[in-house]
Amino acid sequence: MIRRIPGVRGAQAYLHQHREGLAVIDPGYTGSFRAVLRFVEQQAMGPIDWVILTHHHVDHAGTALALCQASGARLAVHAADAPYLQPRRPRDRMTLWGLADRLPSGLARFVVTCAGRAARLLEDGETIAGLTVVHGPGHTPGSIGLHSESESALFLGDILNNERGIRTPPWNVNHSHRLAMQAPQRLRALSYERAYFGHGPAIMTGADQSVRAFLMRRTTAPALTG
Repeated sequence: MIRRIPGVRGAQAYLHQHREGLAVIDPGYTGSFRAVLRFVEQQAMGPIDWVILTHHHVDHAGTALALCQASGARLAVHAADAPYLQPRRPRDRMTLWGLADRLPSGLARFVVTCAGRAARLLEDGETIAGLTVVHGPGHTPGSIGLHSESESALFLGDILNNERGIRTPPWNVNHSHRLAMQAPQRLRALSYERAYFGHGPAIMTGADQSVRAFLMRRTTAPALTG
């Protein structure tokens, strides 16, 4: 079962329920954990087992630590994004070139994702809570999609968005714009009826065909491997 979580600020947040566990995907901006907990309680879906991040950006992951602390859930993130959750983060645009580490903790949590606990480090191709990790670096080094074969669904994070039709994220929010333009090619071989985006409405029928049609219209580099 898949549900979009209402009341979350920032990116869209989702619940994915599988026999291997209940997962919250991208719980949203700082402070949104209350909306997540309220919705899970209303739906009577049981305890949250995993909080899975498609990438480290604060609009997707800012409330992850608070949600884990409040629910007892475990955190999971791709290994390449894990350094962005701790002090001494890589110095780039999204960490304000290191300035985020010099901000007071009360302010920093509104700028970068803070997760002061051990996380499960994900790699391409592994499964977690019934979801298969699809590594598509570019938007961030550890940007991922999550493929649910049982639900015929794909969670795209920010590999693609659907705010004004399907498109790649703009250059000014990408860690590597070149790789971000190539990353959607990783989705070409997947089969899924529904696509759930971090930004923009879901596609509920024929989603894989819609994504492939978008890719066909673009001049792209060869698909990434590994």
